[in-house]
Amino acid sequence: MKILAIMKKELQAFFFSPIAYIVFSSFLAIVGYLFWVILVTSKIATLEPMLYNAAFILMLASPVLTMRLVSEEKKSKTIELLLTSPISPFQIIVGKFLACFVLYLVLMILTLQYPLILSMYSKDFDVGPIYSGYLGLVLLGAAYISFGLFASTLTENQIIAAMVSFGGLILFWIFGWARHAFENDFGELLGNLSLFDRYAEFLRGIVDSGNVIFFVVFTMTWLFLATRVLESDRWR
Repeated sequence: MKILAIMKKELQAFFFSPIAYIVFSSFLAIVGYLFWVILVTSKIATLEPMLYNAAFILMLASPVLTMRLVSEEKKSKTIELLLTSPISPFQIIVGKFLACFVLYLVLMILTLQYPLILSMYSKDFDVGPIYSGYLGLVLLGAAYISFGLFASTLTENQIIAAMVSFGGLILFWIFGWARHAFENDFGELLGNLSLFDRYAEFLRGIVDSGNVIFFVVFTMTWLFLATRVLESDRWR
């Protein structure tokens, strides 16, 4: 119940501020434009290019959603009230994560209009890659949010939190390039940490349990680290 209370509070904060509306409108406008351009130029009934572009755009947008989750509490000193209340740091982190994740899922639901449009006008529309692509996008979003939430616990400055989140996500996005740069075991190890390479397999219609586990472990790791940062703040 405490987690749900925190989640409800965060959702209200999102929708009573312009942040959610700006992110939603900007994302839908850009993705809608890309969907139209790709469809007109390629004349192929596929969502793979749109889902790829959506993942990159969301990587740019997610730090805006997560930057205030904890850093604003620190700046306004309300984090001290939370940490001294009968709510554990774990419950605080999970509640804030779920609020942002629900917001992310709403955004994903709003994009379902694009596969519906394709299914209406294409007889040979393959829905398999769409299902796997959206599954990958949901897992990728959880990874984005968990890392952004961790970045937000590090500072009371929202801009710094957004920059740390953006920089870290870019790094995890391009780790796949290490395979070509090093061409050895170290390059392969870094390549396995690439969010893009893992997500790209979902776009090809491949739901590999190893990739699912990777995203789940990635998300849980950063939520755990965010919890530990809050616990250290409690004892300062």
